Amino acid sequence: MSSSLININLSDINAAKLKKRPQQSKTSNVIGITAALIIIFIAFFYLYVTLRTKNVKILKNEYSGIEKPFIEVNKLIKLKNKLSLKAVALNKYKSGRINCADKWLELAKLTPEKIYITGIELLQNAKQADIQKMVIKARAENSVDESVILEFLDRLEKSAVFTNTFKEISLSSVYSDGDEKAFSIELQETKNKKE
Repeated sequence: MSSSLININLSDINAAKLKKRPQQSKTSNVIGITAALIIIFIAFFYLYVTLRTKNVKILKNEYSGIEKPFIEVNKLIKLKNKLSLKAVALNKYKSGRINCADKWLELAKLTPEKIYITGIELLQNAKQADIQKMVIKARAENSVDESVILEFLDRLEKSAVFTNTFKEISLSSVYSDGDEKAFSIELQETKNKKE
C-alpha cells in the first residue's frame, strides 16, 4: 500500500503541477517579512505619538489652569520683597526716633479736664545726637491754682509709658496769661549709643 502512495505522489501529473506552480524565492520572503516589520513599527509609532499628543494636551490644560495664579504669585513675591526692604528702612528710621503713637494715647488719658494741650515739640540736641526731648506746651483754666498742673506732672511721672522712654520729666516754665496759666513740661530721652 505504501508503494502505490509513493507512486501516486511521484506521478507525472503531480510533477507537472509542481512545475506549473511558481517557486517562491528567498528574496520575496525577506521583502515580505521586512514589510510586515515596517508596518508593525509604523503602528507602534502611531500609537506612541497619539499617546504623547494626549499627554501634551492634558499638560497644556493643566498649565493654562495654573498659569494666571503662578504669575500672580510671582508678582506678590516681588511685592513682598519690595515691602520687606521698605519695612527694614522704616524700622531703621523708627529706631532713631521716639515712638509717639502710644505716648499720644497715654497723654490724652492722663490730661486733666481743666488742662488743654496747645503744642508738642520733638527736639534733638545738636551737640548730643543721642538725646531727644519732647516738650509739651499746655494751658490750665485757672490762673491762681497750680495744683492741676502739678497733678498733670505727677501723672506723667507715674506713667510707665513715659518713664520707660524718658529719663527726666520736669516742669520747665509756668506763667500767667490772662485768666489762664501757660506752662510747658520737658521730657528728655537718653538713647543708647549705637556701637
